[in-house]
Amino acid sequence: MALIIEEINRAHRVGARHRMDGERATIGRCYDNAVMVEDPHVDAVHAEVVRDEDGCYVLRDLDSLNGMRLMRNFRDKSVKPTNIREHLIESGDEVQIGKSRLRFIDTDMSVPAAIPLHSAETVFDRLATPLVAVLLCALVAGLSLWMAYLGSTGRFEWTSVVEVLTDAVIGLLIYAAAWAFIGKVVKHESHFLAHLSIAATAALIYAAWQWFGTLLNFNFSMHQVMPLLNILVLAILIPVMLWCAAYLALNIAPHWRLVASILLPWSFLGFVAAVEIGRMGEFSGEPEVSKELKSKDFLWRKPEPLDEFLASTPALFDIAIEESKDKSGKRARKSAADSDLDTQGE
Repeated sequence: MALIIEEINRAHRVGARHRMDGERATIGRCYDNAVMVEDPHVDAVHAEVVRDEDGCYVLRDLDSLNGMRLMRNFRDKSVKPTNIREHLIESGDEVQIGKSRLRFIDTDMSVPAAIPLHSAETVFDRLATPLVAVLLCALVAGLSLWMAYLGSTGRFEWTSVVEVLTDAVIGLLIYAAAWAFIGKVVKHESHFLAHLSIAATAALIYAAWQWFGTLLNFNFSMHQVMPLLNILVLAILIPVMLWCAAYLALNIAPHWRLVASILLPWSFLGFVAAVEIGRMGEFSGEPEVSKELKSKDFLWRKPEPLDEFLASTPALFDIAIEESKDKSGKRARKSAADSDLDTQGE
């Protein structure tokens, strides 16, 4: 049995491994140490590991300035942090010298089974290229500019062009930079281009849905249910984006990653959907008006002739009028709605 000495960071990721097969190995900043640690708080020869007569390994402090501290043992949760001068090493011990951490593992300890690569890895590798990221961002900027142009009634000034382009691109860059920073801190992997490409793809899909939604509303007058359909599309896109971001940036179990990416956005969107459902029956004094010009080729159903539409308008808008007498004996015209209010008042 040999002893493996691992240099680990505070995220418990291994930076280097050293194998000890002999009877003694020293730890420190000097170049003649078996384990060289680049830490100004570690002595030139800080500690040593020796094998005793029973074949066990013992860690000894060599009168170092900052000493040693046993932090934990990942196999034995009962081990608590404590200062040590000499310690009988158990496999799984983590010891801090200076500001560096070392983990001791014997070669007889088994390792977990290999984790299969997720099928999304291939997709992420293809998205994490400068060409793909720039192309997707350019498509988002162009589509945003086109939709803003269609929705404007006045002259489209160059300042409006710059504003639309910067809003579209800067939003994507901020999202990608935030997740890249989280990934750099947690997993020491930024994946900035992958986050940027994923956000741009989601933005393209949602923009395409917005265009298709206007066609649905144009043909079938679905303005009352369109907010709910928008929420439904977001309820699909946002969990997918969160799952990808969590996969790239966080060290969490697959089932927790799936639960978090679904429950967090669905909780918020469910509240928004409940508000929209509550508003569906409310009367609005301002009818919804679209400023976009549509070609007749976008009309999927047979249009109603103008004469038939005008003939049906009295039934839609006319209010029945009835006559009644006021207190002075004169005849007055009252609408059916006013009669109902009088009846309720009585």
